[in-house]
Amino acid sequence: MITQTVRSDNGGREGKWVALSILLILMISAVLLPYHQQQAGTATLPSHQIALTDIEQASLGLIADLRLAHEEVRNLYFDARDLNASEQQASVLETELTKSSLSQWADIDELREMWLPPFIEDKSWDFQGKHQWTLIAPATYQGIAQASGGAKSLVLVAVHETPEIWLDLNNNAAELLASETVISDKALIDAGWIQIAFEQANATSHGH
Repeated sequence: MITQTVRSDNGGREGKWVALSILLILMISAVLLPYHQQQAGTATLPSHQIALTDIEQASLGLIADLRLAHEEVRNLYFDARDLNASEQQASVLETELTKSSLSQWADIDELREMWLPPFIEDKSWDFQGKHQWTLIAPATYQGIAQASGGAKSLVLVAVHETPEIWLDLNNNAAELLASETVISDKALIDAGWIQIAFEQANATSHGH
């Protein structure tokens, strides 16, 4: 008599293959996840923009001053119109600011009287490049560097709630001429100015 042993099919072998497959998937995911996060976190900027993290150290201090000055400049505009915060939000929209006149914005002398960096000519101004600041258009302040080795020439546009700052990255941007109307992004780009993208996720330029 022949005796044959039959092993019960309890799914153990299949279970091992499933576990092995899951382990393999997890290992591949662990390898690829950092690469995916790096790719997702690096947004491609338009040619007329540069990330703040890519700007040389010498210009960062002046850029920080302009970001703070942006709020003060806007507050002066609203104060001159005798508008409180709620009225600013309700009635003074960006579209209205783009139609504002040059005389409604604080000039450089007024900003210096307030001791507002980077417009005051102090030791910091001297170190950063002795920029000559001009209110060239409504809500638009241009600072041209007069000394090498400091910060690049910069333009602050205060029309929007968040600061819009443009940089003469390659030292070849044309100086902007005085204008009675807000200078468009296209004019800045055509003149060779590069917009600073503070947050790449929101780096699309504003249209005027």
